[in-house]
Amino acid sequence: MRPFAVGCLLSLVSICSTVVAEDLSEADQKLVQAIRDAGGQALQLAQNDARLAVAFHLSDKEITDDVLKVVAGATNVQSLNLRGTKITDAGLDHVAGMTGLERLHLEKTAVTDAGLAKLKGLQKLEYLNVYGTEVTDAGLAHVKELKGLKKLFVWETKVTEAGEAPLKEAMPTLEIVPDFAKDREKAILEANRAAEDAGREVEELTAQIPADENAAKEAAAKSDAAKAEFDAENAKVAAATEAIKTAEGVVAAADKALEELKKNPDSPAEAVEAATKAATDAKAAVEAAKKAEEEAKKGVEPKKKASEDTAKAAEAAKKKVDDTKKKLEETIKKAADLKKKAEELAAAK
Repeated sequence: MRPFAVGCLLSLVSICSTVVAEDLSEADQKLVQAIRDAGGQALQLAQNDARLAVAFHLSDKEITDDVLKVVAGATNVQSLNLRGTKITDAGLDHVAGMTGLERLHLEKTAVTDAGLAKLKGLQKLEYLNVYGTEVTDAGLAHVKELKGLKKLFVWETKVTEAGEAPLKEAMPTLEIVPDFAKDREKAILEANRAAEDAGREVEELTAQIPADENAAKEAAAKSDAAKAEFDAENAKVAAATEAIKTAEGVVAAADKALEELKKNPDSPAEAVEAATKAATDAKAAVEAAKKAEEEAKKGVEPKKKASEDTAKAAEAAKKKVDDTKKKLEETIKKAADLKKKAEELAAAK
C-alpha cells in the first residue's frame, strides 16, 4: 500500500474513533459562571452534547426563589436539581421558561399544587420528582399537561390512589412511583401466596405432630428402661458392699474365737485347727465379696451413661413435640393474619 493511502486510512480511523466535542456558547459560559456564583453547579452534559446539568442541592448557600433568577429562560438546561432547597411555588416562575428541561428534582421543597401549574410549558420534561412535598391529588391535574413525562415520583406526598387513577388513564405509559393500585395488587397477591404457604405448613406440622409424639413416647420408654437397668446395677453394688461388711464381721468373730482357743493351752488341737480354718474361710469370703463388688461397679458406668443418654434423647424428643405444637399455633395465626390482610387490601379497592 502506498504511503499516501496509508496516511489517508489512518486519518479516517482517527476521525471515526474521536468524538467531536461541542463548545459551549458564550451565553452558556456566562450562565455556568452565574450559576456557580449563586452557589450551584453546572456541567456540560456530555462531550458531544452542549446542554447543561444544573444542581443546587449540594450548595453550601441557602437556595431561595430569588437565586433561581439566574436560570430563568435558560433553554439549554437538560436537568435541574433543587432537592432540599428553600424554593417555593414562586421560584417555579423562573423554571417555567426552561423549555429544554428533561429532568426536574423538586423533592423535599415547599412546592405545592400551585407550583406544578406553572410547569405546563415544559413539554420535554420526562422525569419529575416531588417526593416529600405538599403536592396533592389536585396537583396531578397539572401533570397531565406534561405530555412527554415518563416518570413521576410522589412518595410521601398527599397524593392518593384515587388521585392517581385519572392521571394513569390519561397517561397510560407514565410510570408513577409509588403506583398505589399496582402496589396494592402486588401486596394482595403476595399476602395470598404467603397465606397459602402458611396453610401448607399448617398441614405439614399437623401431620408431623403424631409422629413426633410417638417418637417421644418411645424415647421416654427407653429412658425408663435404661434408668431401671442403672438402678439394678447400683443395687448389685450395694448388695456386694453389704456382703463385704457381713464377711468382715465373720472374719472378726473367727479371729476372736481362734485367739481365745490359742490362749487356753488345754484347747483341743482339733478345735484350734477348725477355728483356724474358719478364720481362713471367712477371709476368703471377704476377698470374694470384694471381687463381686468390683465386678458390680464395672457394670455401673455403662448403665449410667446409657441412662443419661436416653434421658437426654427423651427430653429432646419431648421438646421437639412442644416446639412443633408452638410453631403450629404461630403458623395458624400467621395464615389467618395474612388472609385477613389480603381481604382488607381487596376491600380497599
